[in-house]
Amino acid sequence: MSPLIDTPLEARGHYRRNLFIVSGGLALLAVAWWGFKVWIHSPQVPLASNLAVFALFNLNLIVFLLLVLLLFRNLVKLAFERKQKVLGARFKAKLVLAFLSLALTPAILIFIIASNFINTSIEGWFKPQVERPLDQALEVAQTYYQGQEAMALRHARYMADVLAREGFMAPGQRPVLSTYLNGQQERLGLAAITVYNRAGQPVIHAKDPTLASVLTRSVNREQLRQGLAGQEVTTVHELDQGDMIQAIVPIRSSERAVLGALVVGSYVTQRLESRLRGISQSFQEYKQLRLLKQPLKGIYILLFLLMTLVIVFSATWFGLYLARGITEPVQMLAEGTRAVAAGNLNYKVTVRADDEIGVLVDSFNRMTSDLASSQTKLEHTYRDLQAKHEEVEQRRRYTETVLEAVATGVLSLDPAGRITTINGAAERMLGVPAASAQGQLASVVLRPPMHSELAALIQRMNRLREGALEREVHLRREGHAVTLLASATALKGPEGAYLGMVLVFDDLTELLKAQRLAAWREVAQRIAHEIKNPLTPIQLSAQRLRRRLSTNRSPEEKQLLEEATATIVQEVEGLKQLVDEFSRFARMPALQPRATDLARLLEGVVVLYRESHPGLSIKASFSPDLPPLDVDPDQIKRAVLNLVDNAVEAVGGAGVVTVDTIWLPESRRARIVVADDGPGIPGEDKERLFLPYFSTKAGGTGLGLPIVHQIITDHGGTIWVEDAAPLGTRFVIELPVGRLAAAPAEANAPVRAG
Repeated sequence: MSPLIDTPLEARGHYRRNLFIVSGGLALLAVAWWGFKVWIHSPQVPLASNLAVFALFNLNLIVFLLLVLLLFRNLVKLAFERKQKVLGARFKAKLVLAFLSLALTPAILIFIIASNFINTSIEGWFKPQVERPLDQALEVAQTYYQGQEAMALRHARYMADVLAREGFMAPGQRPVLSTYLNGQQERLGLAAITVYNRAGQPVIHAKDPTLASVLTRSVNREQLRQGLAGQEVTTVHELDQGDMIQAIVPIRSSERAVLGALVVGSYVTQRLESRLRGISQSFQEYKQLRLLKQPLKGIYILLFLLMTLVIVFSATWFGLYLARGITEPVQMLAEGTRAVAAGNLNYKVTVRADDEIGVLVDSFNRMTSDLASSQTKLEHTYRDLQAKHEEVEQRRRYTETVLEAVATGVLSLDPAGRITTINGAAERMLGVPAASAQGQLASVVLRPPMHSELAALIQRMNRLREGALEREVHLRREGHAVTLLASATALKGPEGAYLGMVLVFDDLTELLKAQRLAAWREVAQRIAHEIKNPLTPIQLSAQRLRRRLSTNRSPEEKQLLEEATATIVQEVEGLKQLVDEFSRFARMPALQPRATDLARLLEGVVVLYRESHPGLSIKASFSPDLPPLDVDPDQIKRAVLNLVDNAVEAVGGAGVVTVDTIWLPESRRARIVVADDGPGIPGEDKERLFLPYFSTKAGGTGLGLPIVHQIITDHGGTIWVEDAAPLGTRFVIELPVGRLAAAPAEANAPVRAG
């Protein structure tokens, strides 16, 4: 929707606001007009006075309503702020109420006193004691003018009768008429006497000589026509130097016909006229003021009410101003506190104040500046610490990686004997899970009888708490004997405090086996050398004795000789075969590795035994994704033939023998498994199966499995034996997939038995 187009809700709000403004304006005009018509307007008062009073009343009313509206707005706003729990609203309300309480009581008292004073004063202006003299003075002035008018009318009647009776109106009587009028003017003290004929033309005009500058001939033509029509008229003409009171009477003949008109003028001097006029004007003004008594009271009361409201509004505004001067900085400080709590330490409070509030604001701004600088320093320090922590963490991970990678077992204990560190090698050597051992007491984890010798070493180091101890310990792990070289070293702090110990383990099992194997190999080599040399002369001597002594002998002697020499020759042949086995064991041929398809190699072995042992069930399963291996196929075939031959003998030629291959992509190793369902091998014999000259067969030499072990070891692999389920034996070979380097015969390859 366009921002220039109001929504229906906004349009409805504008309509209501405009309607309220128009209605309020009309109501205000109606009230003002009603007040003007009912309370102020008076027909006896001039319009200018009415308008002036109306304007003054409306001005006071508008200012009064404006102040009421502003005061009401401030109070409503304050109430809304208090209801909405705006920060500082309660304090602002208390301060405004305090100022209102302090200002309202004296203002109301002043308003009451001033209103009573104005009422009393205005009522005093219009007391009867003031109105009566003014009324009497006005009556005196009016009576004087009325007397002058009556006197002029009486003189005019008298002279009109004389003129009509004596016939002075005849044309021939003009001199007499002039003389008569001048005489009457002097005698009666009149200002002027004028005679008009029936046509309205002046005939004779007699004037007081002292009033030469006064215009006495002026007469109202309309009133003159009324006189000529037979009416008597009196009037007052206002002149520049005074007033002229005129009486116009008709001059009638004896037949009551109008012959003309007589105008008699009596002059009121300017001094007397101004005094009389002043009395009349003062009385008229007094009467107008009396008519405006109530409007004046209302205006003064409204003015005092306006002043009271101004005082109240000023007190309210001043209270709001003081409260705002206190609460606004407090609000800004609260907003700043929230901003600082939210993390904005660059927030500044901008308040112009030179009092304690200003000091508080300056202190807050200094605090935020200090906090910002401290945060900057902390951030730099944190980054430095983070970098150092990262470096320490890298060193720790590197140390852990090294500890996990080394073949030596490492176990550390704190002064209380709890295990703090155990690497993978120690976990494998001791047969202890690292996850559950971490943080446990060594006496709980390394329990006898399995770890009795190791526990004794730890107890001895706990007693000594210095130096190093080393001893050979023997364990049984998974039913096999394990020989470890354990070294315990005390850990010392900077001040020589005992921090615990660290134990280092080296697995000597394979080393001892290799040493024993090397010793047997040397013995075999010496035996083969020492025995092979005399065997041939013995065999030749026996054959020679048989040929020489076989003649000229009785049949019994000849038979005995044959049996003796045959036995010697047969035993010599057996000794030669034994010597040959010793020689092969002592001097294995060098490996000739090449890429070999292990499945095809093992398939040949399986086919060979299937053909030679038709009553035997030989099963084979080869992994299809097994890659070619770099091995010596002849040596591997020899090793597998030896294992299959042992399996065939174990089942007695009528059982089940399986040959499987398994590909282990995670470790990139190939596994060969030869299993049978024969009677199995006792646990105590499994540890010695790969030792020279140990055999469970009656006619065995005890060199077959050691040779197999040597072949697998030379290829960098491992071999172990374990029980098959539900019965029988499994020999497992693992070979690495990759380029081989010639491995020494004494390679330290692990041998496992299950």
